[in-house]
Amino acid sequence: MAQCKLTPHEFIQNAFSPMVAVMCSQLVDQTCQKNNLSFVEMIQPFCKLSTEAHFREPSGTSVAVRNLRVTMLDVNSRPPQATLARKLLNESVSLSGSDRNTSQQIGGQTVDIPASVPWFEAWRETFLQVQFPSDHEFTKHYIACILVVSSAENNPVETVQHMGLQLQQLQNITPAKLPKWFGPGVLRYYVLVHDAVDGDNDKAETTFNVLKQTYGDNNCYFLQMNSRPPGQSEDQNHLPDPWSQFLIRQVDNQEANDQDSSPRTPAEIGGVTGMPTHVITDGSCDGETSEVNNVLRPGVGPVIMSALEVAQEAGENAAPITVEHHPLSPDADPQNFVLASSDKNHVPNNDVISATSHINANVWVGQGNQTSTATQHGAYLTTSDLDHLRMLVQEFCVKALLPHVEKQIQQLNDLISNKKGVSRSFLSATKRWFGSNKPGMPGSSTQVNAVIYSSDAPELQLRRLGDLYFMFGDYSLAFQAYHAAKRDFNADQAWLYYAGALEMAALSAFMRGEVTQKAQGYMDEGIITYLNSCKMPQFATRATLLSTECLKGLSLYGEAAKQFIRMTSEDSDLRSALLLEQASYCFLKATRPHMMRKYAFHIVLAGHRFSKAGQRRHSLRCYKQAYQVYENKNWSLAEDHIHFTIGRQAANLKQISEAAKAFAHLLTPSSRQSATQQAAFLREFLTTQQQLNTEERSLGNALPVLPLPLVDGSAIQVLLGSLPPLPFQDGASNVIPATGITFSDVTMGETDIRWSKLEELLVAEAQGLLPMIFKPTVQLYSSTTNNTTRPTGIVGEPVTVCVMLQNPLHISLPLHDVHLLWRFKKSSEVTSQLIDNEMVPETADGPVLTQHLESVVLKPDCIQEVILCVTPRSEGEMQILGIAYQMSNSAAQQCAEPSNITQHTISVPGKQVFTLRKPIPKVRGSQDLHDRRLEISVVKSAPLLQVIFRDLNSEMLCGELQRVTLEFQNTGNAALTALYVASTTPELFSLGQPLPQQPGVHQVTHVVAHLFPGQTHAVPMWLRAPDTKGITSIEMLFYYENANSNSNPRYRLVRHSWQLTVLSSIQLTTTALRSSAAVWNGMQEILNFTLCVKNCNQVHDQLMTEISLLQISLASQVWQLSKNVVVPEDVRLQAQEMVHFVAVAQRQEEDAGAKRNIFSDVTLNQNRKATGSLSESPYIDFFNRHFAGSTKISADGPDMSAYLPDPSVSNTGSEINKDSSVKDMDAALKVEATIILRWKACVTDGGGKKRSAIGQHHLVVEKIGTPITWPLEPTGPLQQQELMGPLRIFHPHDTSSNSPGASEKYAPIEILQKLVTYNVWHASQVIHDFKKSRLCVTPVMLTLQNCSDRCLVVKVNTLGNSSSASAANKNQLYSPHSSSSFRWVGLAGTWLELGPHTSGKIYLSAAIGSPGTYDLGSRLEVLCRSPGAPEADAVSQRWHIESAFVVSSAPSSGL
Repeated sequence: MAQCKLTPHEFIQNAFSPMVAVMCSQLVDQTCQKNNLSFVEMIQPFCKLSTEAHFREPSGTSVAVRNLRVTMLDVNSRPPQATLARKLLNESVSLSGSDRNTSQQIGGQTVDIPASVPWFEAWRETFLQVQFPSDHEFTKHYIACILVVSSAENNPVETVQHMGLQLQQLQNITPAKLPKWFGPGVLRYYVLVHDAVDGDNDKAETTFNVLKQTYGDNNCYFLQMNSRPPGQSEDQNHLPDPWSQFLIRQVDNQEANDQDSSPRTPAEIGGVTGMPTHVITDGSCDGETSEVNNVLRPGVGPVIMSALEVAQEAGENAAPITVEHHPLSPDADPQNFVLASSDKNHVPNNDVISATSHINANVWVGQGNQTSTATQHGAYLTTSDLDHLRMLVQEFCVKALLPHVEKQIQQLNDLISNKKGVSRSFLSATKRWFGSNKPGMPGSSTQVNAVIYSSDAPELQLRRLGDLYFMFGDYSLAFQAYHAAKRDFNADQAWLYYAGALEMAALSAFMRGEVTQKAQGYMDEGIITYLNSCKMPQFATRATLLSTECLKGLSLYGEAAKQFIRMTSEDSDLRSALLLEQASYCFLKATRPHMMRKYAFHIVLAGHRFSKAGQRRHSLRCYKQAYQVYENKNWSLAEDHIHFTIGRQAANLKQISEAAKAFAHLLTPSSRQSATQQAAFLREFLTTQQQLNTEERSLGNALPVLPLPLVDGSAIQVLLGSLPPLPFQDGASNVIPATGITFSDVTMGETDIRWSKLEELLVAEAQGLLPMIFKPTVQLYSSTTNNTTRPTGIVGEPVTVCVMLQNPLHISLPLHDVHLLWRFKKSSEVTSQLIDNEMVPETADGPVLTQHLESVVLKPDCIQEVILCVTPRSEGEMQILGIAYQMSNSAAQQCAEPSNITQHTISVPGKQVFTLRKPIPKVRGSQDLHDRRLEISVVKSAPLLQVIFRDLNSEMLCGELQRVTLEFQNTGNAALTALYVASTTPELFSLGQPLPQQPGVHQVTHVVAHLFPGQTHAVPMWLRAPDTKGITSIEMLFYYENANSNSNPRYRLVRHSWQLTVLSSIQLTTTALRSSAAVWNGMQEILNFTLCVKNCNQVHDQLMTEISLLQISLASQVWQLSKNVVVPEDVRLQAQEMVHFVAVAQRQEEDAGAKRNIFSDVTLNQNRKATGSLSESPYIDFFNRHFAGSTKISADGPDMSAYLPDPSVSNTGSEINKDSSVKDMDAALKVEATIILRWKACVTDGGGKKRSAIGQHHLVVEKIGTPITWPLEPTGPLQQQELMGPLRIFHPHDTSSNSPGASEKYAPIEILQKLVTYNVWHASQVIHDFKKSRLCVTPVMLTLQNCSDRCLVVKVNTLGNSSSASAANKNQLYSPHSSSSFRWVGLAGTWLELGPHTSGKIYLSAAIGSPGTYDLGSRLEVLCRSPGAPEADAVSQRWHIESAFVVSSAPSSGL
């Protein structure tokens, strides 16, 4: 806590030290002025006794007097007038300061407070000295007078006698006026001053002997001074000056209306009245003799008094006419001053209102405007002269003053003892019995301060005795005297005297070390009586200053704070500020409990009152102290008030840097102020910062760091290169540049992984193998990338930086001339000279070209992305430091009239420094990592590839083919080579080149071998849309190398990605069925492909499509399309229309020497014109890329054996574990073919614009008899579950699905039943004469076809009418039903062995007994088994044929 220099006992003892008047002759002052001192000033350092003295009390007990200090004043000195008193009072505070602070730990928080409070001590000391001597106490009355004459007088003895007469006149003035005397018998002490150099020693000795004979040896002293001759004067500037602490600034003796005495602070302008021109004592006044012509003389010490207190003591009143707002209230205005009116006794020339023009800059600025030159004091005094001065005080106190005090105590004690117990008057006795004993009570009818005692009244004699005891250290007897006096004063209702007695009784109890609760109550009651009953706040203030020192000495800090706060009022801002500050320190010192918040609150109040008093320096200090407590407490409004006040006070004190920092704290993201208030704060900051910049501009300082806008260092992104240009129209072509990398790609983690995989494929393809440690190329640096290595920039290529600027205010924030700050070091220079663009203006030949944004307006409460770029022009190292800009206020919010916007706009240059957080090492204990994304190494040359896509649409139909032109241009300053391209969807692209022979690298395509700077190369590219509709992201990565293999970087990349909207086109459904046509005369097997094509376009779609079918192709090594196809002519499918047709495929003959034709085409267009074979580019390219993942490439073409996965694989395991016989039988249901349908569409958009499109769909036919649809219809979760079949639950021990059982050793029953097909051949109609022959026997040939790859043994059984097979095969299509009364005759059953895919014949005969229509395909059963298998293993084949045979009866021949 801030400590005072004096202990409580020392302070109280000095406050009530004996008063001694000094009367000097004119020659004495002249003698002393040789030392630049008056006599009173000269003796001040020696007024305290260094030894112990004694006197006897009436009982004979010796009382020791320790540390006795006497106060010597010129007998003509008077308190200053009001204006002068106010000026001295303010300057005593403003000229005192403490730069030394101490830290105090309270409740886990550290606060810095002043180590001492010299301003409070100076104000307190002068306040006690300035008080007018009052008749209710005698501590401020002169107890003695020292008459000082010079030996150089013509007649020193006569001069002494004349001075004695003057003193007698001052004592006998009726009514009594200033100065006040302790009693009628004032001690007189005579001092003869002798100048040792200029004086006559004999005359001096003779004169001193006469004085001793006349006044006594103990009442005279011979003082010799100026013993050092002028020629022997020594420079003593290096020695300490004992008089400096007792001297004050010279105050001109002028009237109150003089300029120096005019008010100089806002508190002086209002709330005070003039100094009274006379002093009222005993109810009388005399204005003539009380004119304050004798102003404070030099050397008396600071005599300062509150103007209002002086006025109140003289009976004047001051009424405040305005109300003070709470300092935390937004309505508080530091310009609101308390004004008061003066009464008729106020001198017009002292009118403080008229003195507003005489403002002293010392108080407003906080430092004096006068230059004090070093004045040497005591130049003619030797050490012996100083000893003489010290001895003078010693002799005066011990031989004269203390014996006089002892005599006065004895006389007063005798006087009081003689009248003790006798009632002074009947009136006082009546008051004791019937009057009130408390001031201000209803029973008290006596007016306040109306009781007047005569000078010899016993009550005053008792008070006089108590004052003598107190001043000279007998505190026990002093307490008894005060205690007895206060009862008498209470009985007489003399409340002023009563309060004074209570005050001194409490102080006496404290000084003797016996403080009780009752004694503390005395002081509290005395203060309240001063305030409420006596209306004397100056004495209440004095009592408070004394009481609080006692309470602090007893560690009662809470009680002391209450008393300080009670004395704060509106009549004196300076006094209230000082007392509130002391109260806050008391709260800080309190321990039970800690009162940190009370300390902060009251130090704020003190700062507010200091501000009103014009003490800006102390106000600033208080607010700074308070901020230590309110900081980081989320009390934003309180913090805003503190910062705003600190800024205002610092600005008025010309501490512009401090003011700018304070105003900057108002512009924080946590601000809860309204938009209007924030605009005012911003304007204050800009105005202050503008002044600061003006001051620092001449010093060449760097740009200041402004509080706004906020920059998120972790969100800074650095892009090597410029942003990609926007698409444009070049004539009829739609030109789309490669998208490259944008700042929106920084958060795409999965996408980065895909790009890295593509880069890895490209590097492996172009360089032959991957390096030992592969690091993907980083072109966009952010907080998510590895930034431990420096980015590499290229001369002439821009470096683009994305900065996120946050405006936390509720108002818009205009920024102008926004650009990046950089530092550059050229690699060619030997010395490490750094070049930056912060202080040095940019030149045309500078190393870096900086982009400047003319204007950026940040919207309220937003985070805005600002993109800036710099272009290096030379090789070296470039570091991006931050951004610079001009910040201005929003003029529209400040000015209502648009015409005044320009003059209200304030613009301030500033910067924001980029701060990057250090990355956290992944391995604990590893070396520190540094984020180097802003440290760019610039190399001289490198190629730069620009990729342009022409005629690239963003909307396509499913399966649509589109031709796009790729243009490559090398815009760099070096040649490039090895241009490759890769994509995550290679099946959608075709550059007219065959697939590479190595499996797994089909994603990479070599484009260009060499490209020189400025050279352009165009490549056609076909694009096929995906088969499913929706939005598809298509990505391409271009790779190229520097022709100089030793360059850095060795290779560079270009990205391109776009969103392709795929619209529905067609849906293709097909089913492969075996033909029941005869396999005859060596013909092979025949398949029928039933196809259904549907236009999936909806009627309500924005795009309307009309689809025409062009060509159907079959890709198979086994099957080949027949040229005959059943399809309607000129088919044009509108929305939701579909067409059905059948295509026939025949198995190709196996010829080892002939080359098989894989593709077979059938034209479907109207004119039957050829549309090009599928084997041509780009159709074959997309076919190959569509199946490249599962197809082996051979020299003859694709191996179609891998096209169709075996359906049994998913059920029975891998092909390796299957038995060869099972695999041979599986071929019976395999098709091993792919249908490719090419179509043409006429697309009409919403605006009526039409375009033509061609497309290609691929459909894999996996199994005979199974419908295949592509693209699939979108299904929901329930539909998907239905398609997956029923849910099966397995027992834990059920391993049948995993064990290699019959399913792997034997073919499934579904395949075994479809190994052989058959048909019957016979005449279609026969005419038979049943009269001649009852039976008609017709020959039937049964043909059998083995559809598997295995040799089979086939058995044919003919069935009778009663067999179940006959009923099952009955045809329901005949009307009426076919006849069944026929029988197979002849061969009833036979076995036949058929080789793989071979056919056989069996001849049968059918006997028919009546005319009719017969189905000869019924009643046949065909079984087959493997050779060597038992007959029981033969499986009946599931095959259905219908063959109608008509038998007609021959007409009768005879009539």
